[in-house]
Amino acid sequence: MRVIFNYNRNYSTDQPSAIALGTFDGIHLGHRQLIYELQQKKKKYDYQTIVYTFMEHPLSVLAPDREPPRIMLLKEKIREFSKLDIDVLILNSFDQNFLRQTPREFLDNLYDKIPIKTFVVGFNFRFGHKGAGNIAYLEKEAQEKGLELISVPPVMSDGEVVSSTLIRGKIQEGKVREAAKLLTAPYSISGKVIKGFGRGKDLGFPTANLAYSPYKVLPACGVYLTKSLIKGEYVWGLTSVGTNPTFSNGQIQIETYLLDYNENIYGQYMRVSFIDWLRKEIKFESPEALSRQIQLDMIKAKKLIYKKSLL
Repeated sequence: MRVIFNYNRNYSTDQPSAIALGTFDGIHLGHRQLIYELQQKKKKYDYQTIVYTFMEHPLSVLAPDREPPRIMLLKEKIREFSKLDIDVLILNSFDQNFLRQTPREFLDNLYDKIPIKTFVVGFNFRFGHKGAGNIAYLEKEAQEKGLELISVPPVMSDGEVVSSTLIRGKIQEGKVREAAKLLTAPYSISGKVIKGFGRGKDLGFPTANLAYSPYKVLPACGVYLTKSLIKGEYVWGLTSVGTNPTFSNGQIQIETYLLDYNENIYGQYMRVSFIDWLRKEIKFESPEALSRQIQLDMIKAKKLIYKKSLL
């Protein structure tokens, strides 16, 4: 997969192409249906497959006060797309020039650079200044230009339309198992392991404190069964997301106790994948009470790990 950082919007190709347009935060089940349609066009017509998206979320420019936290940061998005047999990933900067483009200008710019044969978009796709372009606009365009338009209908799960907004909500509610179903993989947060207050070590459960991006959506405060990738190895663990109310810390921290793992990992990068919810965050009367609860959490976690090993 070629990755194009299209800052000047000057990428061009002479290969007949099928192109998918959208924001693609999370690359969830609905997005994957768009990718499937691209792959079918490649298989049938040998079209080059292109995903045309953005480096940042459009709302960061359109309405910064409503900019949502990310399910995937840019590096994560690139890594996931690289697994999906896409020929070219075009990453555009959603700047003021992009914002002011009319639907006509947006399409003409694409035609000038790419010999498009097929557009693939979601059912609610909008483009151009103030979202003036929509599916009806593209249908008329495709008819006039002799192009194919594939508008992917809503993908449903348990009676809900799968969307990035829905998934963010589930993560923020602690429903990480439901989010994983819609994402096709557990939700994860990556960062460098940094030194904390050492309270976990004092309790007999040393934790890896994660320096996470402020742009990522955070799971609800609580304790989770997680699986972490550290130094090329996957390790089960208990991860606390919260403010450490027993010690009145105040700041939201992500701390992971890695089961049966004793290596020094300070300064290492770790990816924490949230597998299941264990319990909500609790303020304990004493450190000893917290230690007893962690032991109970470990028992519950190990039972879940055993069950998952049988699947």
